[in-house]
Amino acid sequence: MSDQLSARERLLDFVSLAEARNIGTTPDELVDAVVHEAILNQPSLRTCLVPGCLRQYDAISCMAGDPPPRPEWSGEGWATLGSGTIFPAGGHICPGHKQLVTDHLPRRVKLPNDRWTIDCACGWMPAPQTWHGLLRALWEQHLLTEMGKLPAAAPVPDPDIPGTRIPLAEHTEATLTELYDRLWDAESEWQDLRDFSRTCFLAYTAAVPALLGVKTSLEALRTRITLDSRDWTADKADALLYAVLVGANCEDTDPGHVHNDIDCAGEQGLWHLANKHGIPTDQTIQAGQHRWWVANAIKAAKQIEDQGTAE
Repeated sequence: MSDQLSARERLLDFVSLAEARNIGTTPDELVDAVVHEAILNQPSLRTCLVPGCLRQYDAISCMAGDPPPRPEWSGEGWATLGSGTIFPAGGHICPGHKQLVTDHLPRRVKLPNDRWTIDCACGWMPAPQTWHGLLRALWEQHLLTEMGKLPAAAPVPDPDIPGTRIPLAEHTEATLTELYDRLWDAESEWQDLRDFSRTCFLAYTAAVPALLGVKTSLEALRTRITLDSRDWTADKADALLYAVLVGANCEDTDPGHVHNDIDCAGEQGLWHLANKHGIPTDQTIQAGQHRWWVANAIKAAKQIEDQGTAE
């Protein structure tokens, strides 16, 4: 049997019996308290999800708002990736890679034929896969390629892209399998896309007349209010109606337009009305949002009318 002392016995050798008595304890109790505190306060480290990045932060101290056990384990500036992406349990992003992951934020997409692919924020979309577990590895490879740590992959043979078509005599089983898989994807998606386009067309034909009618009504109300001789800013309720239907702020979007207090209402007209009538901040913000929807509904209907006129 080995005569080597246990870790607890070695700790006891460092404790002075006299100093322990001075603080009203024993060496055994002091060592037990140290071990207990070390177990309770052990760090819970989270690693950056970017492949090759070894940065970590302590989740326990970050949630408690306490300093981390080590300065390099600070959670300041870290971001969390939700479970709605290709990471089933979510993930963590260090400050140095936050913008990179934002530019290439991945979203898992299930195709109608039970195959899977990735909708990356940069527009990249790999070939559909049978098993969704491959998506994370494909995205990590894409990320390393964008970082310049991996060479760009060779283009996938595509009959529609010049320079990538493989001569018939040079085809292999693997390249033919890829083409057959793409044909299978196209055949399975054709019916779904046809039904989807029909649904969009029916929704469009139902929504356009209603939107044009709402535009006519809103413009009539706006004209009635602006031509009325009464002061629509004198009363609180009238001021809110004016802000939503007409707009208290300047809405000139011309690039050369500069807001001022003489030629336009400026950017603070709504807040001036709110201060005048004591309108709460939440109601003021809500009125601004309602005005945005009204103005954009009129703008969208106007675009539809212009397109119909052009045709």
